Amino acid sequence: MMIALFSNIPSGDKRTLDFVAGDLLFRQGERTRGLFLVERGAVQLVRNGPAGEKVVLHRSQSGECFAEASVFADRYHCDAIAAEASRVILIGRQAILAAFADPEFSRSFNQHLARQLQQQRHILEIVAIRSAEDRVFAGLLAGLLKGTVIDFAATLHLSHEATYRALRSLTGKGVVRRPGRGRYEIAVR
Repeated sequence: MMIALFSNIPSGDKRTLDFVAGDLLFRQGERTRGLFLVERGAVQLVRNGPAGEKVVLHRSQSGECFAEASVFADRYHCDAIAAEASRVILIGRQAILAAFADPEFSRSFNQHLARQLQQQRHILEIVAIRSAEDRVFAGLLAGLLKGTVIDFAATLHLSHEATYRALRSLTGKGVVRRPGRGRYEIAVR
């Protein structure tokens, strides 16, 4: 878990921040301050597409960090929005850079980045699927429905209408179950 990785960073280099759903943590183009660790809740990294559509680049849940690239960049490349009530820890850029002197920290941090890169590549494979129904099914198999269906649609680069239609079709075929409002899962046969 990422929280343990950052436990040796001095408390003076960390700041705890609370947000309600919809709060903006930072905006694209703002100067970077460091990376963030989600203590509880969920935060999405979002960009707006050319037609103003919301594109979810990444979703961080409790115990995960985000904005890792900010350690090596002057400006944030996207917006960070609290997807739900969240408590995050901001860890200053210089503290992270200093922590890289510890080989165990560097190895663990690089493993984390490698896993994240693999996950993003898998998402790109899913987004390349032409059929909305097949894409939604692949997204469900990959466990990408973590928040709302609208956020799931943004992750899959589909409209929420197309996503709801695909979910309805998959549910009608018995491939997907709907155990509750906004919740869908693969039906086990």
